[in-house]
Amino acid sequence: MPILRLVLMSLTTDDGLSIQNFVVLLAQERTREAILNTLLISVLSTVIAVVFGSLFAFLVAYTNISNKRWIELLVLAPYIIPSYVITLSWSEMLSSRGLINSFLTSLSLPEINIYSLPGIILVMGICNVPVVYLIVINMLRKIPKDMEWAARVSGYGLKDVITKITLKLASPAIASGGVLAFLASIDNFSIPAFLGISAGIPVLSTYIYENAISFGPSSFNLAAALSILLSVIALGGSLIQLRFVAKGSQMESVKEDYSIRVYIGKKKVRVINFVLMFFLICINIVPLLGMMVSSFYNTYGTRLTLENFEFVFTNQSVRNSVFNSVFLTLLTCVVCIVIGTTIAYLKVRKNSKVAYFIESSASLTYALPGIVLALAMIFHWGKVPGVYGTIKILVIAYITRYMILQIKGSTTALLSVESSLEEAARMSGSKPVHVWRKIIIPLITKPVLSSSFLIFVSACSELTLSSMLAAANTKTIGLTIFNLKQGGSYSYSYAMSTVMVVVIVFLYFVANRPKKGRK
Repeated sequence: MPILRLVLMSLTTDDGLSIQNFVVLLAQERTREAILNTLLISVLSTVIAVVFGSLFAFLVAYTNISNKRWIELLVLAPYIIPSYVITLSWSEMLSSRGLINSFLTSLSLPEINIYSLPGIILVMGICNVPVVYLIVINMLRKIPKDMEWAARVSGYGLKDVITKITLKLASPAIASGGVLAFLASIDNFSIPAFLGISAGIPVLSTYIYENAISFGPSSFNLAAALSILLSVIALGGSLIQLRFVAKGSQMESVKEDYSIRVYIGKKKVRVINFVLMFFLICINIVPLLGMMVSSFYNTYGTRLTLENFEFVFTNQSVRNSVFNSVFLTLLTCVVCIVIGTTIAYLKVRKNSKVAYFIESSASLTYALPGIVLALAMIFHWGKVPGVYGTIKILVIAYITRYMILQIKGSTTALLSVESSLEEAARMSGSKPVHVWRKIIIPLITKPVLSSSFLIFVSACSELTLSSMLAAANTKTIGLTIFNLKQGGSYSYSYAMSTVMVVVIVFLYFVANRPKKGRK
């Protein structure tokens, strides 16, 4: 219903239903500029993500480089840490007093402007590298090793094996990762908002945001029309991605092979290790460290102080935002586990058409850009008493947004449980409640919680939905950092982001600590 209301609003004018809103928008130079910028940023950042994501995946999956665990952690850092924190760290490092521009100024060279199209493309590309990496490395490890060795025995050189066999078999995954990176770029609101709004660089997501909050004549109708344009691009990309997924589906049942396939000489591997670690640290760690250091300085950067952290821990607005984010995240996880697992069960065990319909609807809301879903929520729930302007609309939006992740995860978990176990329990007289408590829940708990953890990470660091739906007393962590930065309180935003990074890294290491007896 919210999506249908959005479509209806995009066609609504003073004279009734028509495409006039689209005509007006496409006649505006700023709209055409926003569309062009969106496509340019998405395409070029995708190129960066595909090149580096595929390269890192090949080196980790195939070669004998050392410290693979740490290299993978460095590659995945932009995936673990919210993109708006990554953006904030880069904006600090490339500020006039930042490390790089201070060095360039000392050499009488021009400063690098991060608040530009190249700056947005760079940060967007860095943030999307993990998306490509995860998909490609999974496929590379599933390529049959025997096929590659047979080619080597037949006289093929390493270069021929890589280009004619490895890349050919991995191409659906590389293409799929590229499309996902493209979709992630279109959906990303935080990077163009942090770097583009103040520089006057519009993209469709920020242009929708600007129209929606302007409250001018027909502003919501124009924002709805813009949302339809953005949705067409996003859904088109999703359909292309599904085709690539289908092409690589024959490898899904193949077990991953972690053995080394390409041996590099000792001297070369040392050089590769050094260059790789140095590059990843410079790209993904140094900006964060620079931001952390700046969080200990006052606004003008003249003296060390703990006042910024005192503000973070004592300011009531900040504390409310932390409470709101934690509350929203936990509630979303619980509701998604209960409803998502129920839908998955009805789909897997009962072959319910209703369950399939709900899954398709949930897939649609996840495929749509977050800014579009937020606007649809406003149109649908805006006139319902006690919902809009309260935390309830955020709860509804979060559950709507992330439900598909739990449905997919719970479906996979339930498919791994033999239905004969349930049938045997029922035949022995066990009630449905006992079947769930004694058999199903113990067997699906781990994979279900894994899916829920993905929801937890996504919801806790969310910015797009809250930027449109949050009121003064329902702000989230991401929105508070965004407002602090936009309001010129850089030191406070650095301090809050620093605390967030420390907590995320701590939780990551706790969740991934080596188990006893595991190598």
